[in-house]
Amino acid sequence: MKQRIAKEILWLLGALIGAVPVAFLFLELLDLTTQGEQPTVDERVFFSQLFIIGYVIGMISIYVIRIVRFAIIGVVSPPVKETEKSKP
Repeated sequence: MKQRIAKEILWLLGALIGAVPVAFLFLELLDLTTQGEQPTVDERVFFSQLFIIGYVIGMISIYVIRIVRFAIIGVVSPPVKETEKSKP
């Protein structure tokens, strides 16, 4: 049980770290520009909100990829046969 919890915590940490590049990629794909040379306060808030949205999208996508991976492994791998118990 402890090993399973530790594995889930590692997946969570990996997803938290892995979502950062996805959020930056999300912002880059939107190709946002400012009106002037420096962004206004409203634009900075908007960029921050979009970063958070991209971060959440990254977290969700990492977990969806994980679920799909385990589903594919479950379908492809042969079923595990129980070993016959030795009779006394």
